[in-house]
Amino acid sequence: MIMKPLLIFVFETLSSKLRNLEVLDISFNPLTNDILPSLGGFTSLKELYLSYIDLDSDLHIQGLCSSLRNLEILDLSSNNFNNSDITSALSGLSSLKFLDLSICQLTSRSIFNFHDLSNLEHLILDYNNLENEFLKNIGELTSLKVLSLQQCDINGTLPPTDWFKLKKLEELYLSRNEFEGPLPSSFVNMTSLRNLEISGNHFIGNFDSNLASLTSLEYFDFTGNQFEVPVSFTPFANLSKIKFIYGEGNRVVLDSQHSLQTWIPKFKLQKLIVSSTTETKSLPLPNFLLYQNNLTYIDLSGWKLEGDFPHWLLENNTKMTDALFRNCSFTGTFQLPMSPLPNIQTIDVSDNTVYGQIPSNNISSIYPNLQYLNLSGNNIQGSIPSELGQMSLLYLLDLSENQLSGKIPENILADGHPLQFLKLSNNMLEGPILNIPNGLETLILSHNRFTGRLPSNIFNSSVVLLDVSNNHLVGKLPSYVEKFSRLQGLYMSNNHFEGSIPIELAEPENLSHLDLSQNNLTGHVPSFANSNLQFIHLNNNHLSGLSKRMFNENSSLVMLDLSYNEISSKIQDMIQDLSYTRLNFLLLKGNHFIGDIPKQLCQLTDLSILDLSHNNFSGAIPNCLGKMPFEVKDPAELLQDFYHLIPEPDNRDGTERYELPNVQEKSNFTAKKRTDTYMGSILVYMSGIDLSHNKLKGNIPSELGNLTKIRTLNLSHNDLTGQIPATFSHLVQTESLDLSFNMLNGRIPPQLTTLTSLEVFSVAHNNLSCPTPEFKEQFSTFDESSYEGNPLLCGLPLPKSCNPPPIVIPNDSDTDEHYDSLVDMNFFCVSFVVSYTSALLVIATALYINPYWRQAWFYYMELVSMNCYYFIMDNCSKVFKI
Repeated sequence: MIMKPLLIFVFETLSSKLRNLEVLDISFNPLTNDILPSLGGFTSLKELYLSYIDLDSDLHIQGLCSSLRNLEILDLSSNNFNNSDITSALSGLSSLKFLDLSICQLTSRSIFNFHDLSNLEHLILDYNNLENEFLKNIGELTSLKVLSLQQCDINGTLPPTDWFKLKKLEELYLSRNEFEGPLPSSFVNMTSLRNLEISGNHFIGNFDSNLASLTSLEYFDFTGNQFEVPVSFTPFANLSKIKFIYGEGNRVVLDSQHSLQTWIPKFKLQKLIVSSTTETKSLPLPNFLLYQNNLTYIDLSGWKLEGDFPHWLLENNTKMTDALFRNCSFTGTFQLPMSPLPNIQTIDVSDNTVYGQIPSNNISSIYPNLQYLNLSGNNIQGSIPSELGQMSLLYLLDLSENQLSGKIPENILADGHPLQFLKLSNNMLEGPILNIPNGLETLILSHNRFTGRLPSNIFNSSVVLLDVSNNHLVGKLPSYVEKFSRLQGLYMSNNHFEGSIPIELAEPENLSHLDLSQNNLTGHVPSFANSNLQFIHLNNNHLSGLSKRMFNENSSLVMLDLSYNEISSKIQDMIQDLSYTRLNFLLLKGNHFIGDIPKQLCQLTDLSILDLSHNNFSGAIPNCLGKMPFEVKDPAELLQDFYHLIPEPDNRDGTERYELPNVQEKSNFTAKKRTDTYMGSILVYMSGIDLSHNKLKGNIPSELGNLTKIRTLNLSHNDLTGQIPATFSHLVQTESLDLSFNMLNGRIPPQLTTLTSLEVFSVAHNNLSCPTPEFKEQFSTFDESSYEGNPLLCGLPLPKSCNPPPIVIPNDSDTDEHYDSLVDMNFFCVSFVVSYTSALLVIATALYINPYWRQAWFYYMELVSMNCYYFIMDNCSKVFKI
């Protein structure tokens, strides 16, 4: 509070002594609007810089402007004018040529009135919240040379204002807004315009008529829109000064036959970066490229071009530094130019159908300064040329997803080689891995036929990511990890490694991804209490036990997969350790775990997938499972942890990055009666519980019906009893519900028919009764197998009806059948009377003739009558308490 009055006094004193001062910069000081009146004495000022001084309104600005009539440059950026009418306050600055109001929380009301600033040449309004209404009067600023409206949240179409009046405009920046629709027809005749940036919007259509009149255009950036760009590039035919074209992310279309006629361009491009998409199966290579000899950077990735790789394009443009042709449908062989190209640094011909062999002669002399070579995703055969090891500047080599065979040349992996990134996955390479050179950061050799043991220096201090999965490597895992290891990702799955897991692999400070699955590892799961691991895959081994303290309270674990091992202990202690983590995926399937499912499991509130199936768990299902959300709270944040990142080739400082799809995190989980591998964003949005194939008892907790976000629930093959909870009708996002092979009874809740997302449903082999749910909506898609093994169930789709029809005797003739039925009934009655009478006569005759039979008959009759008498008397006395 003392400093501000003092500064005001200082400025007032200085203004009387520095009347001829022309430049004043007091930016980056917490001064507020109170300081402005003290600046009025500097009447000769031409440049005034007031950015970041905590201005919060237009207070005192108008008064200051009335004193500074000679001011030409005013910087008010990074203040907060809170919707105040700042342009009216500045209207007195008739000589103002440069005005910066970026990052000032302005609205359209703040800057609606600019007509008094008729001499304004530079207007910068970036990072505010404006509307396109402001642009309707932009034609009044006829002196404008630079207009910048980047990231101002302007939406709607670009207004059809008097753009053609801006004859002096040289630079126009409209990028990163929400503009949509085509460019207006009035967006023409800005004949002085040199730089035009409209990237990061939603413009559509074409720009043929607009560009034709922008005859001074040198730089055009329309990246990230939805324009239709003709493959012939005829809209640029009259732009003799154009040098830089950036158009990534738009759509390339095939011209009409008239447009495809040969034309000679008037321009000489330096950069052509138009990696795009196309719906056309094949496009011709633009003819105008035949006349280009000054290109330094070209990127046509995503174009479906015809024919062989255009080697002549590199030969014609000797200044070329970067040539990117990813996914261009090129065929033919990868040939070398006739003469050296010392400026080439980057060549990317990945994801084409190039075949043949990599040239083994002169490649290092033709491209002596090559730093980045990507030939992945082709049909290249043969061996890797040893001459690649002679390229002294090559830091990235990607030959993955080809048909290469043989061994890795020793000089490529020799100490002193500049390689930082080597990716040779998905080939047919073989032999041992002999050495890991110092300086190599990323080594991806997965899906090959490498054999032997790993070198002892496999975990040297420079390695950041190592992937040797899906090979035939043997032996024990190397235990030596350097103290200051940079290792972040280790993928060694599906080999023949044996022995125990070295505790050293659980301790590197930077290690976040560990995959040792599908090997022959034995012993205990090591303690990860001192690690920062996020993803642990130890499934499909022969591990038999758990360490005493698995994790600590600072653990950042996201996924733990111990499936298909031979672990037979209880999990209470491990679950207690996991309660400190933000675990999302817990997979313990196919072990020999015993005991109850611990209630501490419910403390893992971030859990989205829980798989305890195929174990020996007993006891009841914890009720508290129904109180867990089983939903990823922030999918975008979790997805960032799923990928390893490497530097982009065109930005060697490492700031730009892209993901490696073959090392993204994945998990096997059974849903919809099949086991699938979920990876990437699909895994992030998956949620489920699998407790099947255990020995669980008791009722199904009704609280499980609260799991409204869960995708799959499998409780099959247990000893569960009781009824199916009616609360299961709340499982609105559930796609698979399996309760089969239990001892459930009662009725299937009819409310389950409201589950419209259900694709798989099974209650087979229980003791259920009553009708099945109404055969409608999703339940009309389930067949008899969903209900089989329940003999008391009835209704569709079962063949057993709940209301069997009465038996009706068919009638062919009313008179005859009625008569026949009467005859049959009379015959039955006569036959019954005759038979009964005959039987009595036979018995009486037999008793009369044989005295022994007669005596036995009366004895047994007396015995039966006495037994009946005493039975009746005893029971009556009990009933009436006699």
